[in-house]
Amino acid sequence: MSNDIFIKHIRQNAAISILISEELDEALHMQNQGDFAIATDPLDGSSNLDVNVTVGSIFSVLATDPNAPDLLQPGTKQLAAGYAAYGPSTGLLLTFGRTTAAFTLSNDGVFMLDRAEVKVPPRSVEYAINSARQRFWDEPTKAYVEQNVAGEDGELGERYNMRWVGSMVADIHRILMRGGIFLYPLDSETSAKGGRLRLLYEANPMSMLLEAAGGAASTGHGRILDVIPTDIHQRVPVIMGSSEEVARLDALYAKTRCTG
Repeated sequence: MSNDIFIKHIRQNAAISILISEELDEALHMQNQGDFAIATDPLDGSSNLDVNVTVGSIFSVLATDPNAPDLLQPGTKQLAAGYAAYGPSTGLLLTFGRTTAAFTLSNDGVFMLDRAEVKVPPRSVEYAINSARQRFWDEPTKAYVEQNVAGEDGELGERYNMRWVGSMVADIHRILMRGGIFLYPLDSETSAKGGRLRLLYEANPMSMLLEAAGGAASTGHGRILDVIPTDIHQRVPVIMGSSEEVARLDALYAKTRCTG
């Protein structure tokens, strides 16, 4: 239903010629002759609908020629990105690359500006990861989480808290509002697919939002926004959030490469 709503409204927008959706195997070419393509996950976190947990819609805007479309563009080519979060209130986070702004939908159906420049704290003591997958994790991820779990008694000397919603929009929204790190790394179960999350309509737009807010986003081997897509549904490892936390995990990956 969410995908159908996206298609309905995009067909009515003459500026958009192509839609890439998680719900469609192939890119959908409109009769419009506009210069823009939209990549979207129309309903992120849909498995949480039955328990009334925040879900959302993620989107990315790319420039493209409708007659010779180039859809496999790195995240650095995005013109805009954002998501809508459907929770106790409906929020909209939006970036055109330089800053990230936060809006809330009013009772009158208007998105009201809450924060003109969202800033992600450079460090945080919250991390989001699906700990049920621990048996599949690679060594850097295990080491990072072990450091956090050790808390005051470990080398970091500080207590960390784990937060995991199971809805990327909800987890990233929390991080944009108060800091933290979101992890869906490459593990032994997802390695054959290249990762769990999709590059064009999950990792790239969220990376653009976070970087514009002062955060960072990495695969563990490089910046997510620099990844050259090979398929519209390509998957990648995802490590994103507060810059110092991402840097700490990147350093663990670099150490593993050096000793490996």
